[in-house]
Amino acid sequence: MSQSSAVTSSPAQLSWLLILVLGAIAALTPLAIDMYLPAMPAIAADLNAPSSAVKSTLVAYTAGFAIGQLFHGPISDSYGRKPVMLGGVALFFICAVVSAMAQDIDVLMIARTTQGFAGAAAAVIIQAWCAICSSAKSLRVPCRLLRW
Repeated sequence: MSQSSAVTSSPAQLSWLLILVLGAIAALTPLAIDMYLPAMPAIAADLNAPSSAVKSTLVAYTAGFAIGQLFHGPISDSYGRKPVMLGGVALFFICAVVSAMAQDIDVLMIARTTQGFAGAAAAVIIQAWCAICSSAKSLRVPCRLLRW
């Protein structure tokens, strides 16, 4: 009656944990915009840049996100979803740190554009995962929670 000390999770618990993690990752991109908007006047003052230049970083982020969606789908089909998702999330956080430490509006512009590009990986891959898993009966309801 000796059982392994390794903890195993049931598939239902694992799927809900996966849903929770993917939902948190999917929330990164909207959070990167929503938390950034109120700080724009302070960013302009801190970087000694015109407010129009700071506002254009939002446009750059959105453009990077749009362009990233075109690339991450085919890349994830070729190399797999997991490495592309992990790489995108890692690059997203690196760009967040670079953005926070930027001393120049040009550095901020490049970091925000790259951050948007990296954030698109999560959006594309989570949608692809939901499309694939929607055929599994046990994951139909949890997958609907991630669709936006």
